[in-house]
Amino acid sequence: MILVTGASGLLGVALVTQAVAAGREVAGLCHQHVLRIPGVAMSGVDLRDLDAARSTVERLRPQSIIHCAAATNVDWCEKFPAEAEVLNVAAAHALAETAAGIDAKFLHVSTDSVFDGARGGYREEDAAVPVNVYARSKLRSEQEVLRACPEAIVARVTIHGWNAQPKFSLSEWVLSGLRAGKDVPGFTDVYFSPILANDLAEILLAMLDHSLSGVYHVVGAERTSKYEFARSLASAFGLDPGMVKPALLRDAKMPAPRPLDISLDTTKIAQAMGRKMPNVAAGLRKFHALQEQGYPECIKAYLAGAGS
Repeated sequence: MILVTGASGLLGVALVTQAVAAGREVAGLCHQHVLRIPGVAMSGVDLRDLDAARSTVERLRPQSIIHCAAATNVDWCEKFPAEAEVLNVAAAHALAETAAGIDAKFLHVSTDSVFDGARGGYREEDAAVPVNVYARSKLRSEQEVLRACPEAIVARVTIHGWNAQPKFSLSEWVLSGLRAGKDVPGFTDVYFSPILANDLAEILLAMLDHSLSGVYHVVGAERTSKYEFARSLASAFGLDPGMVKPALLRDAKMPAPRPLDISLDTTKIAQAMGRKMPNVAAGLRKFHALQEQGYPECIKAYLAGAGS
């Protein structure tokens, strides 16, 4: 059995649905937003209750755990650093330690934000220098996971896609604005390597099958600015790229500092998996195809069916 934490999140729901489609046995842990998916055992657990988290894992005894759950709102983490520490560090350590105790494979989902963004193109061996509370907590979570479970996988990611919860991913936010006829700002000075959550889900499951361990950059193969990403998204959906307006990060006046270029090098994961990571265009084509297939409505129905 594969256990997915944060199963109702952007990546979590993609992992669960991907695993079900592949005929795998999968279970999920959720907190505020609980999914109801046929054939999938879902448990409501507040991961801040470390004893409850441990006991749930020990009861389920999965062969593998993919830990997606985290406090990811950068500005919230900046305001509430102690709470971010519990959710992002203490919970990850407790789960990894429990996984080691039951001989389960542990895959920890981290972030590209552990780097300072001074140059981009970061490789796994480059020094991580986080610039905000969120990123510092995620870097510590990596360290704690590998300390508790040395054979764990740490996957640094940055994702977009369709969300089951009533909040927008980056791509959904851009698309919503464009469809409403509004100009959408896109940062010309912020660079990243986005990957569609559904593509990432497939790769993470394959990483477990390959029995990998250590730190991997599991992102898209292409470095792009937030501005160019939004323009490409507009084109993929037959909308006007001209509605995406150039903007600078400093003008947004966000409470927490953000790195400018956190694009990552994917050579290590590509070699380990024997395949290149998808580029921006491929990810956006699939993002559009998922809409045509009814995926957004399907995952929201799973959430509605749980009474959330």
